[in-house]
Amino acid sequence: MRYKRVILRMVGTIAVLIGLALGCGYFIFDGKGRPLCHNQLMISFGMLMHDSGEDSTRQPKSFPNVNGIGRDSLATLRKIMPDSYMDWAEDYRYVPGLQEDDPGDLVLMYYHCPTRWTWHAGTPFPPTIFKEKMWIIVPVDFLMGTRPPSGPGEKSERVSQEEFRRRLKRTLDFVRIKERPNWQTVVAEHTKFLDAMD
Repeated sequence: MRYKRVILRMVGTIAVLIGLALGCGYFIFDGKGRPLCHNQLMISFGMLMHDSGEDSTRQPKSFPNVNGIGRDSLATLRKIMPDSYMDWAEDYRYVPGLQEDDPGDLVLMYYHCPTRWTWHAGTPFPPTIFKEKMWIIVPVDFLMGTRPPSGPGEKSERVSQEEFRRRLKRTLDFVRIKERPNWQTVVAEHTKFLDAMD
């Protein structure tokens, strides 16, 4: 009789712990909106744009630009990354027309929606629903890291919606004023995204 109670208590305790873990997993932790490892992205851009041993600080190049279309331009990384790894590209918007020696705070790419994540790893758990959602942007100088880090992001910044809009508009103005290849397509694509946010 005593053993039955002990076993029932143990089973009950285990069931409660499992229920709490599942409850936290579904209702407290936010597993959605997880960004890519930006170190992997940095390495891939570097390999795509520069021959082995080439110094990117002395020989700056243009980032990929396929007819000004962000998705097609980003797809050029398939030469470096395996196809299975390119699933992440659906979650990012890329701004073609920029070069490595452009102002470092311009937006090269951004996560497609606000997220609670700061970088790709949850430490030790995913962020909770209590953390504010913000935009993740990858600036032009993420390859060089010439500016001091503006937060705990990995080769990226986590910014408010107001700051995101300001920086993306400034980037589009820069591409337009410099008349970079296919600038009309670039500006139209990202202006449409900004307009959809309203």
